[in-house]
Amino acid sequence: MSSSARQTRIDRRAFLLAIGAVPAVAALASCAQDSAGSNIQLTGVDMGGADPAIRPQDDLYRHINGAWLRDYRLPPDKSSYGSFTEADDRTQQQLRGIVEGIKDPRPGSTEQQVRDLYDARLDRDQIERLAMTPLADLFAAIDGAATKPELARVMGALPISGLIGIGVVVDQQHSDKYIATIGQSGIDPNLGEQYYRKPEYEKQLTAYRTYVERIAAGAGLPDPAGTAQRVLGLETRIAAGYWDNVRDRDPDTTYNLLGWAELTGLAPQFDWDPWLAGNTERPKQLFDKVVVRQPSFVTAAGQLWAEVDIAQWREYLRVAVVKEFAPYLPKAIADAAFDFADTTLQGRDQREEPWRDGLATVNQALGEPFGKLYVAKHFPRQAKERAQALVADLMAAYRQDFTNSAWMSPPTRTAAIAKLDKIVAKIGYPDHWIDYSSVTITKGKLVESLRATRTFENKRAFGKLGTPVDRTEWGFPPQTVNAMYDPTANQITFPAAILQAPFFDADAADAVNFGGIGAVIGHEIGHGFDDQGSKYDGDGNRRDWWTPEDNAAFEAKTKQLIAQYDALVPEGLDPSKHVNGALTVGENLADLRGLQISLAAYRAAAERDGKQPDLQAVFFSWARIWRERSTIQTQELQLARDPHAPNQFRANQVVRNIADFYSTFGVKDGDRLFLATDQRVTL
Repeated sequence: MSSSARQTRIDRRAFLLAIGAVPAVAALASCAQDSAGSNIQLTGVDMGGADPAIRPQDDLYRHINGAWLRDYRLPPDKSSYGSFTEADDRTQQQLRGIVEGIKDPRPGSTEQQVRDLYDARLDRDQIERLAMTPLADLFAAIDGAATKPELARVMGALPISGLIGIGVVVDQQHSDKYIATIGQSGIDPNLGEQYYRKPEYEKQLTAYRTYVERIAAGAGLPDPAGTAQRVLGLETRIAAGYWDNVRDRDPDTTYNLLGWAELTGLAPQFDWDPWLAGNTERPKQLFDKVVVRQPSFVTAAGQLWAEVDIAQWREYLRVAVVKEFAPYLPKAIADAAFDFADTTLQGRDQREEPWRDGLATVNQALGEPFGKLYVAKHFPRQAKERAQALVADLMAAYRQDFTNSAWMSPPTRTAAIAKLDKIVAKIGYPDHWIDYSSVTITKGKLVESLRATRTFENKRAFGKLGTPVDRTEWGFPPQTVNAMYDPTANQITFPAAILQAPFFDADAADAVNFGGIGAVIGHEIGHGFDDQGSKYDGDGNRRDWWTPEDNAAFEAKTKQLIAQYDALVPEGLDPSKHVNGALTVGENLADLRGLQISLAAYRAAAERDGKQPDLQAVFFSWARIWRERSTIQTQELQLARDPHAPNQFRANQVVRNIADFYSTFGVKDGDRLFLATDQRVTL
């Protein structure tokens, strides 16, 4: 098995990539929380962490969050803590109540699957007793491959991301069809390609080599020190062929439709047919056409496959298997994984409580069936109805904005509105749930159960080939505090768990919800019209619907925004650690568009209801949702890899471009957030 589960979501945009768990933040009288932390009602903006000494004209983010940022200290088991993780922590407590409340479940039921997997994750004694036996058959298969064609077949069948990745996605040229996609793979998933290439990451690479040595020793592999050095050397050669993360986000350059013979011609040294047979039993004719994301990487990988001897490839694959399951293996290996991925890369000094590990494992392996239990107990109907009303308001504001656009020509404006009218909003939870009843979760056998879920997901992914596209499928389960836009489906998704404070409350003032979840909704709709989403039409097909003049005008705005963010350095970091404007431009465009449209939608809603709009509260709510503290290591990791800008800039840099911010707070030349009119980006 390869990286199919990851590859199926390759073209989707998430509002926030990584979230951890944090305790709820204290607030003023505008918020109330019960003793269990399970219910928060937000009727006004939470000003509990504000610093009145900091003017919003100088720093909106710290005006709302300054006291909290000054006083809060990250606990040793956290690498970041903020609004998203605050909401996630509340959700985790609810999920814990569900799973620990399961008693004597019926065999084969969702409750049995969830409880037994959770218990297996927490049973460290059993994990120690089993030691490496859950992976013995995988090691035997690797060692038993006498030739490279045999090893290629084994690599395809392993539950890892091997040298070359394969998955199934919706075809961006024919959005009613699934297609196989081939892409770069083979380096450590905790590291980006730049970590192997740039001298400033030497410390992290040294720690990585130590990590590989420790897990090799813990797994009983021969010559751990030599293994670590050779694996690092090989992965460095693999990374040399990688496309960087800016180039890799371009849907034009990463859509290369090739026949199977053309694909194999890119790397004739690689054993393609055995490798494909290892990945899936589906008929080969389903792969007559494939999308190759990075053709030059495939060529480089084929050359490496030929140049590196089979013994080193076996060693590389053995280590890859151990890395894949490291957190679920005996303490010596799990500790090494934590020390590298959490402490070195993220600055987390201490593990979270075991029950959180249990929930994380269940969410990753059985997310949708677990989510079904969650929404049945914790997602009220009125929350969905209020969110649907907000979506309608945001869509109306977008339609009005496009209709009145001064820089869009009539043909582009008409096409934009046509696409807008076809956007589908998914709110709360799926209408149709994936059936996991065939997955066997074995009591007391953690790795065996996880392998069963991965086999199921791999088979389900490849099973889509040759079938109609299922547009009811969700990108993540309903207990996720996140949101998403999918360009090939032209859909926006808002799981149940994000529909809570500080983003949303059914009883909150309109200004609070429009500054929170309203801006999130506007952000996701905005992805349909950002630098990449705007290349897809209303049916999800890659098509140029812009006039050349309008496209040039939009590209000029995009370049201007890139330059703005390139100049930003998070507080406390070295000036060389600045935002990558080109990497983050899609999210920055969506943030800007989202808040602009949410302000317009709120103003229209207030007028409709005969109320005086409170734009100040919208801006305050906007700043509140970006509250976050992170370790230096996590901030540096985000700057290197994350397509989202740091939260302080998602709050502050966006408002510098919005006219309503200047009029609401009387921002003038000399104020820190002032930006000259000719430097502002308006959409």
